Amino acid sequence: MAAQRKIAELEAQVEILKEKATAAVDKAADYEDQLRTLKNGQNSLLGANALDPQSLTGLSNEDVRPSTANSLSAKTSRFSFLTGRRGSPAQNLSSVPPPSTLADTELLEQLAQERALRAKAEEKARKVDSEIEELSVQLFSQANEMVAAERKARAKLEARVEQLEQKDKDKMARLERLEKAVTRIDRVKAMLAAPTPAPSGSLSPPRKR
Repeated sequence: MAAQRKIAELEAQVEILKEKATAAVDKAADYEDQLRTLKNGQNSLLGANALDPQSLTGLSNEDVRPSTANSLSAKTSRFSFLTGRRGSPAQNLSSVPPPSTLADTELLEQLAQERALRAKAEEKARKVDSEIEELSVQLFSQANEMVAAERKARAKLEARVEQLEQKDKDKMARLERLEKAVTRIDRVKAMLAAPTPAPSGSLSPPRKR
């Protein structure tokens, strides 16, 4: 039937959409794992490049203790040289290049696309399921109607057969009665046609003279 073929096609589409949705979910999970790994790597890079404020403070205290004017000048120059090379923690933090957001943006875009595809596949799967359910209901209703019509036709046919059988019985009964009547008539005719013998004690007619 056309409805059964349609249901089979829709069920095949549902299976395909389910496979696509599963693949989209797996791909989205992979993208989320990549994002998480990338963010963890950036956090580790920031922690490694940051300077310890206590070590910088100890260095400053040691260098600024004056002994003589020359040593102060020399140490000041050395301190300037060191600070010029190292800089403050805030300067180091500001000098660290900002995290690369290009990969994050691409992953987020791909993740959004996969989620959109998954949502679209799930929506289409729900639509196909709804169509299958509607077709199943229609097919079930049509089957019930066909069964009811077949039962009605069968009951009508059985009633007709029973009526014909009853008529046949009535004809046979009438035919049997007619045969019995014909038999009785033949018997009566045979009795009337048979010659009757004269009685022995009867008088003979007188002779003519």
